[in-house]
Amino acid sequence: MSLFERICQSYGRFLRGCGFVAGYTTFAMMMLVVANAVSRFLFNSPVQGALEITETMLTVLVFLSLALTQYEGGHIKVTVVLQHMPVFMQKPLRLFVLALGCVFFAWCAQAGWEFAMRSFAINEQQWGSVRYPLYPVKFVIFFGLTMLAIQFALDFMRELIGSAPNKEAVGQ
Repeated sequence: MSLFERICQSYGRFLRGCGFVAGYTTFAMMMLVVANAVSRFLFNSPVQGALEITETMLTVLVFLSLALTQYEGGHIKVTVVLQHMPVFMQKPLRLFVLALGCVFFAWCAQAGWEFAMRSFAINEQQWGSVRYPLYPVKFVIFFGLTMLAIQFALDFMRELIGSAPNKEAVGQ
């Protein structure tokens, strides 16, 4: 196995760890929603801050899952144009799309970093029934977008060198 494939597999294990965190976040969010509904029904008193906390957890869930979904090939792909192109044009187009994805999400990550740093500098708070700082969630957004840009770069390199995707990662 090449060094590149070992790097891809190690990164995939890291992304699976992030996926587990996202999964546990989903479970905790589900438990909070149930607790809120039961508390509202039985005691006529909802859980304080349930809406704000659920919003925050949803952000964590989404952004920690993006790169893992790309790693596993789970994002929606529109192949109508690619299927009707000559075979010699298909690889360059896939490379272009992967490079574009890498550049776009790196740009988004850079903007996310600035967004998070501004939030940190002013100690931005969530206002509602509970108050808490927003900058940790904004750093999760930056982190998730960075991981996605890295995954697009790895996919680009894999396509460029002609290495087959990891069968275990794609679930085959």
